[in-house]
Amino acid sequence: MRPLEAVDGVPREPIWRLQQLAGNAAVSSLIGGFVQRQAGAAAVSGAPMPRPAAGPLGDGQVADAVRYYTVQPWRYTAEIVTQLRTALGLDAAGGVDAALVQAVATWQQTEGANDPALTVDGKAGPRTLPRIFRHGLNEPGAGEAFGRSVQSGAIDEWATLATPEARLRRLVELVNVSLGAHGVPAVTEGFDPNPTNDGSFDFPTWRMLVGRTPLAAEQLDAATAREIAQTIYHEARHTEQWYRMAQLRAGQGLSAAGIAAELGIPARIARQARAEPLTPGSMQGLIAQGWWDSVYGAGAEQRNATLEEIDHAAAAVRQARRRFAAHPTSANQAVLDQARARFDRAYAAYRNLPEENDAWATEPAAGAGVTSGTPPAPVEQSGPDTAPGEGGPATLGPDTRLAVEPAVGAGGEAGSEASEGPGDGALLAALVAAGAETDQVAGPPPAAGRPSHEILPEVGES
Repeated sequence: MRPLEAVDGVPREPIWRLQQLAGNAAVSSLIGGFVQRQAGAAAVSGAPMPRPAAGPLGDGQVADAVRYYTVQPWRYTAEIVTQLRTALGLDAAGGVDAALVQAVATWQQTEGANDPALTVDGKAGPRTLPRIFRHGLNEPGAGEAFGRSVQSGAIDEWATLATPEARLRRLVELVNVSLGAHGVPAVTEGFDPNPTNDGSFDFPTWRMLVGRTPLAAEQLDAATAREIAQTIYHEARHTEQWYRMAQLRAGQGLSAAGIAAELGIPARIARQARAEPLTPGSMQGLIAQGWWDSVYGAGAEQRNATLEEIDHAAAAVRQARRRFAAHPTSANQAVLDQARARFDRAYAAYRNLPEENDAWATEPAAGAGVTSGTPPAPVEQSGPDTAPGEGGPATLGPDTRLAVEPAVGAGGEAGSEASEGPGDGALLAALVAAGAETDQVAGPPPAAGRPSHEILPEVGES
């Protein structure tokens, strides 16, 4: 999660204007003319006609995806395209063609179907690339190893650790081992002051903030234990993302002071990143560029709007619930249904932000390493003053959510009133449409991006 759980343009002119003005039809015509010339040459020479590449996309979708790569040659360099083709089992030297696009789409359809599912569009952009080229905390086996360490080092020791503070310290100690193994600076720990947040990564202080409620339970079942591990790993992935963005900017020539100011991170973290830059033009550099674009670059405005809409939509649900509780009429039920639908749309847009899409896709591996809840508490004999079943430990069950409501930010504490905000029609349509990979061309960054935190969908549920 991020400071609002979750965590956050306008592309630069020449390419953006070309994309808008040329459009898919112009590109389709261009490709169509090229194919026709090839076909004519083949007919004259007697050579066999080339067969179209097989895959889930139609001709128009293929043309659109080809354009996605070719209008960004500074990103999709020959080296990047070669790595992508090799990873997908294609001839390395084929360049950007229909075969590449269809191979990406097929991978998205099969390997990218886990939650959040990737849009099948053939575009290996900021959501798809981190899943194809797994690195750091989403390397195969890394999440499961962390989950196993949580099981043995925290869940099995829950009663011994005894207090929420001790449990939090242990969990963060364990995740710092994972972060350190992948070259990411350690975080410090704290409780999230906002009770609606499950957890958050506060990058200005480089702290991982976790909700107190689940850590205060005397016992946990397996499902809740897994959710705790996943929350910690989700925030750790955000920590890694922010450090990679700092390394990216170091590789692009920014000074340590410039990195600290631009990203809003501690100077010591910026200095370490400056000493360990990502190589410009590398695959990991391109992946980090996608996150930077979303938080600080061309996507920052949309990201901020998405996070603000989460706040407004959650406030609208709370207000509608109170109104329906006081007057359970069909009209108030309809208002509540509309508010829930609005929240669902906002929540989907939030999870589709590149950095959130990546963190949500990374966290389940940690849960896979957790195999059971806390050991059962000793059975106490009922005394003359204690009725059977009384005085036992409270348990967070599988239906218990780690956050009461996902609205965070201006309202402050749970139940506080945030503005319902503007209507969500056109804005949310644009936000949810971002399910497809988008051309994210970096623009001038703001002073700092909005932090990232995990939001759970309780408000939008019945």
